[in-house]
Amino acid sequence: MIFLLPGINVLAQRDIFIGGNIGTGIPLNIKAKNDIGYGDVANAGVLLGINGLWMYETRLSLGAELNYQYNPADYDFWRIDPRYGDITAHYQTLSLMFSGAYYFSHRDVRPFIGIAFGGFYIFNDLTFISSYTGTDNDRSVSYKTNLVRPGFAPVIGVVFRLNKNTFLKIGTKLVFIPNIPDQYEEVLDENGYVIKVINKNPHVNQHHLQLSLALLFGV
Repeated sequence: MIFLLPGINVLAQRDIFIGGNIGTGIPLNIKAKNDIGYGDVANAGVLLGINGLWMYETRLSLGAELNYQYNPADYDFWRIDPRYGDITAHYQTLSLMFSGAYYFSHRDVRPFIGIAFGGFYIFNDLTFISSYTGTDNDRSVSYKTNLVRPGFAPVIGVVFRLNKNTFLKIGTKLVFIPNIPDQYEEVLDENGYVIKVINKNPHVNQHHLQLSLALLFGV
């Protein structure tokens, strides 16, 4: 029993924090295919999430994040002849990631580096809105991409201990989501003729940079 007391004392000193984060996701053109990358087809968007952090040692932590990210389309890339209509696109991901981090200090300001791994549910949509909407010649159509992909991210940032039970965390992740398959669809004019063949996923990956601000509370 005496030998268990030190272990119980260490466990009691371990800090667990939960909270939320807000930030932005910036599409990148890393390893772009045919000079087309995620940064060409989408613009920066919003990131929202729920965070958990376990400071299980003075300079080590384990974490978990559930994030939703939305990126709007870059309409300069998706623009077509306005005589036929318009194309809209939306890029969305829901991710669950687990991470480990090392802190360079155990004081109130703690710079850190780490690595995160997890899964991403990708649900993108691409819609052709015909100029003849509401008529017999309306060729409007919507295409959806639903994929589950693994991903990983090196992480850097800094944690500020605001008080005994509150952390402010500023972080940057370089997120890699590889192997988004090509998917081709035809866009038709009012007479049913093919005016364009588009690849819903010309970017082949969804690599991006995440910048986030999280507020975490001790439990």
